[in-house]
Amino acid sequence: MTDARKGVTALALLAVVGLTLFLASSLRLTSPIADLADTLIGPVQRAVSSVGYFVDDFSASIISAGKLEQENKRLQQEILRLQAENAKLQSLQQENEELRQQLGFARARTDLKMLNAMVIARDPTAMHQYLVIDKGSADGVRVGQAVVHPGGALVGQIMNVEQHRSQVLLITDIDSSVSAEIARTQADGVLEGRWQRGGLLELRYIEVGKMPDGQPRVKAGDWVVTGHLGGIVPSGLLIGQVKSVKSSDSGLEQVAEVIPAVDVRSVDRVLVVSNK
Repeated sequence: MTDARKGVTALALLAVVGLTLFLASSLRLTSPIADLADTLIGPVQRAVSSVGYFVDDFSASIISAGKLEQENKRLQQEILRLQAENAKLQSLQQENEELRQQLGFARARTDLKMLNAMVIARDPTAMHQYLVIDKGSADGVRVGQAVVHPGGALVGQIMNVEQHRSQVLLITDIDSSVSAEIARTQADGVLEGRWQRGGLLELRYIEVGKMPDGQPRVKAGDWVVTGHLGGIVPSGLLIGQVKSVKSSDSGLEQVAEVIPAVDVRSVDRVLVVSNK
């Protein structure tokens, strides 16, 4: 068949199809054809619609996840801010409590001169028990002076002085030795540090036997204070409480294990004290 004949045949078929559709539309017979078209095309349309809904839901999920991430970051920042505020309030509360204790101690011990100092360093090797404070010879600090917690409990003694700073040997260090006594009976002894030997404090050289009234010279629960033989260290400063009592190996003395009244390594503010 020639190309001209093929073209004429195609035009004839198109004309027949067009005429058929026109007649079917005029006679309202297009419904079966429409149904056939819906049957063929409907699943495709529904599939396309489903894909569209899925894309919409997926986009909404991405947007929602982004919002949740932003909200999570905001809440984390808020938590950090509240934690910082809480830490600041606790610090202020601790400082306020220390100042209140200091005021009470100052009122109770008007016989003492007191110098406020801040702890600026500790032994970095953890081999010794000492602190460094921000007061020195320019402030009148001298070797041997007592250093106490704001509430009045003994922390240590000045062991080295520079112009604007000083080292404080803590009472728990093995090189520390302070005259002390039992507050209840005034039985005296020497308080020695025991930290490097696995302990804290020992009150040694307590006389064996009982007091004239029959009471034990020392017993668990007794309070220990600085003694009257301390030289530059004022007497009556609180040290700690007796935990247990034993006899020495020689049996010529009693030895009391003492728990410090404060954690001497954790103090941040202290008082350098001396007799007026």
